[in-house]
Amino acid sequence: MKDTHVSRCYAQALFNVALSRSTVDIISSEITQLKSFNDKDARFGNFLDAPQVLTEHKIAMVKALFTTRLSPSLLSFLLLLIEKGRVDHLGEIAREFEKLVRTHKGLIRARVTTAVFLDEVYKKRLRDRLENLTGKKVEILYKIDHSIIGGIIVQLEHKVIDRSVRNVLDNLRHELLAVKVY
Repeated sequence: MKDTHVSRCYAQALFNVALSRSTVDIISSEITQLKSFNDKDARFGNFLDAPQVLTEHKIAMVKALFTTRLSPSLLSFLLLLIEKGRVDHLGEIAREFEKLVRTHKGLIRARVTTAVFLDEVYKKRLRDRLENLTGKKVEILYKIDHSIIGGIIVQLEHKVIDRSVRNVLDNLRHELLAVKVY
């Protein structure tokens, strides 16, 4: 597992540069695309991680690929990661950077799991209630899971609100098993 402290430090440094240059949205978009490219093409990551490849060759390749595709700030950042041998942290740095962007914009992410598809009216009511509850803008990722039978599970930051039928049945089962019968 990667050292998340290192990733947080690099993400914070990149965020500070982006904030000072008013390029937070641009760098956010670019680092997401870069992470996606890295995730999809294992050869790219393997090349950048390979100890037998000289740093100069890695830098030359990255410059050839990304000079016209990335902002100068992000390109310099990527080259710094290569020079410091931290390019293997790119995915985690991108995730940490996105957390900083969401915090900066007053956004929080919620995951909502239901047994059935929700219509747009219910989604809007749910978003409004979560925004009133948190005082922040809420970005919701929806998931359908038939195993919860009915109801809803909301994961909001570090809180889980489980109002699913499956949870109620599990709690009832535990309570019934705890009852001593003589």
